[in-house]
Amino acid sequence: MSDMEQILKKVDFFKPVATRRSFMQKLVLAGGAAAAGVVGLGKVPIAFANTATDFVTAAIGAERIGIAFYGNAIGAGSPYSASGDPATNTLLNSSHRGYFQAAFNQESSHLATLTSLGLPDFPFHTFKFPAGTFGNKGSMLAMGAALEAIFIGAYLGAVKQGAAAGNAFVAEAAAQICGIECEHRVLINDIMGVDPPNDRFYEGDVASPPTGALGDTGMRSTVYATAGDAVNALLALNITPS
Repeated sequence: MSDMEQILKKVDFFKPVATRRSFMQKLVLAGGAAAAGVVGLGKVPIAFANTATDFVTAAIGAERIGIAFYGNAIGAGSPYSASGDPATNTLLNSSHRGYFQAAFNQESSHLATLTSLGLPDFPFHTFKFPAGTFGNKGSMLAMGAALEAIFIGAYLGAVKQGAAAGNAFVAEAAAQICGIECEHRVLINDIMGVDPPNDRFYEGDVASPPTGALGDTGMRSTVYATAGDAVNALLALNITPS
């Protein structure tokens, strides 16, 4: 069992969930006539139609969650952080704080690019993490690892569905952002002591399962199939939007 898996097992809100497949990819199917599906984030329903526009709207929400996480982890907070969430003690050394500040800036740039398109906004702006998430290094890193896994799988699904629907913008944007989210996961792995932190030959199911060779020991990312599956994954983290 990897160091990351051991940490996740110690945190109650990271217990396995039966359905862990997608945050955004259902949203990238082209065609505005598709029926809307209603899913719940917390206790508030969100309706998504199967269009590229809805993918971008959902991605805006995901990026806000990422900004809140990295801002909270370094104790600075963010415009999307809930009151009382930012860390009140130093969780990272100076080098690792640099990693997280860079990730904060990267997620902020992703958000700015997505919102500049003038598409419908994600309905939630503030995200509260479970109590204790930023109380110690282990629980904070566990949350970061779980979030990046969801983000990577969601963007992988967006690439696949965007390409299948002939939506080049969605596919390309999702691929470019996914690459940066993968960097974030490797940096979190490095801080957590995963050896090696770059631990997979491929992200999804190409040449699966992992061979166990050096550089191919990590579990492959799940390519999420529906928006509902991804929302379920976030719900399992007990993040509360408002």
